[in-house]
Amino acid sequence: MRFSTSTNIYTRNERGPYSIPIEESVRVCAQAGFHYIDANLCVIAQPGFKTSILCEDDWENRICRVRDLVDCLGAEIRQSHSWWYAKSPIPCEELPGGSFGEEMMRRSILASEILGVKWMVVHPISVTENGKRSREKTFAYNLQYLARWNKVCREHSVGMAVENMVGVHGNEWADVDFLIKLVDALDDPNVGICLDTGHANISGLDVAECVRKIGPRLHATHINDNYARGMDEHLAPFNGTVKWREVLKALRETGYQDDFAYEIQNYTNMYPKELQPELIRFTYLLGQYMLTEL
Repeated sequence: MRFSTSTNIYTRNERGPYSIPIEESVRVCAQAGFHYIDANLCVIAQPGFKTSILCEDDWENRICRVRDLVDCLGAEIRQSHSWWYAKSPIPCEELPGGSFGEEMMRRSILASEILGVKWMVVHPISVTENGKRSREKTFAYNLQYLARWNKVCREHSVGMAVENMVGVHGNEWADVDFLIKLVDALDDPNVGICLDTGHANISGLDVAECVRKIGPRLHATHINDNYARGMDEHLAPFNGTVKWREVLKALRETGYQDDFAYEIQNYTNMYPKELQPELIRFTYLLGQYMLTEL
C-alpha cells in the first residue's frame, strides 16, 4: 500500500475554508513526511475562492506548476478526487452541475493526467423520476454517465474509482453491493471502487467486510474515522469507532496495493493555521504505525 494524505488536510485557516492554496498544502504534507499525496481537486473547483485554480482561465498552467512543485519536493500524486456535485439527488433528465459540472469533470481528468494520477475518485449520482427517488433509474443513469466519463479517463490514462456514499436520506450508493453491481456492469478494468471508511461506518456497515466484498475492485481509499452518529466527521483514525486492526487485516488479505489515503480534514482544520503542520506530522507518524504495527 502507498500511504498518502489528501491535500484537503491543510486548506482552512481562521478566514474559513478554501483559504490555503494547494501549493502550500502540498509543501506542508511533503515536509511532514508524506511521499504520496492525494490531490483533492474538488477543493480547488469551488467558484468564488482565490484558491480555486481549477476555475481559472489559466488553470492548466497552474496545475503544471503544482506538478513541478511535487517533483521538486520528491513527492508523487497517484490518487485524486474529482469535482463533485453536492446537490443530490437530481432529476434524471439533468446533468450534475449543468455545463459548469461538465467542464469541472473534464478539467479534473486533465488535471489528474498532468499530476500523474493513476486513480481519480468520482461520486456516483442519485436521481429522481417524477420527483421521487428511483433506484432503477439511478443505476441506469450512472451506467451511462460514468461510462461516458470513463471514455475520457481512458483517453488520458486515468483510472476511475467510484466512491461509496453516506447511508442517509435513502442514498443508494451507501449499499456496497449496489456499487459493486454498477462497477461490474461497467465491466472495464479502468473502473474500480474507492472505499470511504467513514461513509461505511456511518452507514452501519462492517468496514473490514466491505473491503473483502469489494476485493480486487478496490483501487482507492478515503481513510477516516467517525462515531457513526450520522455525521461525516472525517477524523483521524482512532478518533472514532472504526475497527482499524480488522480493516488493516482485510486490506492485507485482499492484496490491496494502491493508496491508503487519509481524508481527515476535520482533524486539523479547527486549529489555527500555524499549528496544523504539527498535527499533520503526527498523522504521518500515526499512519506509519498503522501500516507497520497493526
